[in-house]
Amino acid sequence: MKTSIESTSSDDATALSDYSSTLPENLPTWMKNQKAQSFGLKSLTALYTLILTIVAFIIEISPTWQSDAMHIEYTIFCVLMYSIAILYFIYLYTVILYPIVFNTILLYLERMHVLSVHSIKRWMRPEPVFTGEGAGTLYLRLGTLLFGTLGSVLWGSEIFLCFFTNARHNIYVIKYIFAFVFTYMQMHFLCCNSKIDLPKNSFIASFGMMHCIAVNLWVWFSLCLAKAVYKSDKKTLKLQKNEEKWKKKNMTLADAVVEVVTTTVAYIVTEGEGDFSASEKQLRSLYKLGSAANFLLTTLVEFSLIAAAVYFIIWKHEGEEKPQEQRKKHVRFDCKSTSVGIFAALVLLIGSFVSISMHYIYNNSDKPRVADEVIGIAETVLFCVTLLAVFAAFVRMRKLQYRLHAHGQVVDEILLIVGLAGEIVYCSTGLDLYLNERLTNMQGTSCLTVVAFVFRIVQVVVQSVFILVASRLRSLSASNVLNQPGKQIITFLVVCNINLFIYHTFETIESNFGFPHKMASVYSALLNMSSPLVVFYRFHSSACLAEIWKHAYSTKYNHSHHHVHKPLEDHHIA
Repeated sequence: MKTSIESTSSDDATALSDYSSTLPENLPTWMKNQKAQSFGLKSLTALYTLILTIVAFIIEISPTWQSDAMHIEYTIFCVLMYSIAILYFIYLYTVILYPIVFNTILLYLERMHVLSVHSIKRWMRPEPVFTGEGAGTLYLRLGTLLFGTLGSVLWGSEIFLCFFTNARHNIYVIKYIFAFVFTYMQMHFLCCNSKIDLPKNSFIASFGMMHCIAVNLWVWFSLCLAKAVYKSDKKTLKLQKNEEKWKKKNMTLADAVVEVVTTTVAYIVTEGEGDFSASEKQLRSLYKLGSAANFLLTTLVEFSLIAAAVYFIIWKHEGEEKPQEQRKKHVRFDCKSTSVGIFAALVLLIGSFVSISMHYIYNNSDKPRVADEVIGIAETVLFCVTLLAVFAAFVRMRKLQYRLHAHGQVVDEILLIVGLAGEIVYCSTGLDLYLNERLTNMQGTSCLTVVAFVFRIVQVVVQSVFILVASRLRSLSASNVLNQPGKQIITFLVVCNINLFIYHTFETIESNFGFPHKMASVYSALLNMSSPLVVFYRFHSSACLAEIWKHAYSTKYNHSHHHVHKPLEDHHIA
């Protein structure tokens, strides 16, 4: 056995020696390999984003950082987060996107003999290349423009309110100015330059992009918490007003005199403090503008989610070489076969606004339960009709042809899944609260809650599957180009989702359908985190369906991509 082992070891050594003699000499180490450098750089920046996001989330929920004694330190942290992101955008615009100024300065320094020719060649920046995914679709860019504009209005209102009634510390003014500048610069970048292909193995470009992801996630989380605090304060104030109404109905003359004196003294003591004596860090516009500020906050939350997703796509495809496409200068729409879908959806839109007016009438008449049931009935009808329309679209569009994955769809699909997750969390929380109410209170709530949430979950899941499938379908045959099967239904679905976007925005601000006025903090946190995603899902579904409407039936676009399918058709004929 020993002899056999020695013989085997000798044979292995000989084979290893023969194999090693065939390998090339002087190969570069992994530290000089560009792919290894790119992987290491992306790993470091991803780790930085993960750590910074976790730290920012902990600071937002930490009782220590959220105490009144730490409001200056907390604001300094916010300023640092915004300032690093703004410095990155300044670098991005002056060095990568518009390098002519930077290159001109280098050439001037070379003429003045400050820099050598070798240094000039090393630091000279090339022209930008726009081959990335970015915010690929027109409707996504329009969404960033709309949400970014409304979000900037919120920050502008906060800047004004820093000097309104009692003035705030100067650090707050700097914070909101930086927030405004950061939002505006993001809006311009996402609308005009999001398809930029970042230079390969550039530490500043990769680091800055991941820092912007962390900042947007932090803004999303902090605004959701601010919205939760505002809703809690609003419910508390509403309960106090109801108690005061009940007391006034049963108040004697002596009690009325005591109430007037107490209220007057309390007003004199707290005069000038306004609504902000409890916490300096809360957004003042929420308490001054009310529902309008709540709507602006919701749009800013959705803008942050879009920005984070687009930045991730840009960072993921950093340095990838792709053939550059000519940037489009105009957009063409074919509105044939759309009138029936538009006017059928307008009937639902009118009915939705009527139900919203009925909600206000019942709510102002001290009938909040009836007002919420009106919203529940209207929502159930909308979900049922939209679900039937999706099934009809599946049937009508079965005649279309399949094509390969389109450029610019990755970010749309990521955002669609994020919105779908928010919808599922929202509906699941509502169903869980209904079950909890049935267990704790034998009477429970209306069964309409279960019906509405079940239809809602089914509708969003089926519609998401439909969008993922239909985005890859095209009219390539002559009969499909002539008849355009399913276009009326797609038009109907676009308007219905816009209708549901408006409806869900109103629901998250005013209505409490499906949810009790008092609930555990866990449920409240889940609802406040998922409610902006619910609104975002409807907006993004409208954008995706509009893209399907635009491309699936576009003769020009389909003929330009027909060569993708021709080999498959020739093989099928053979």
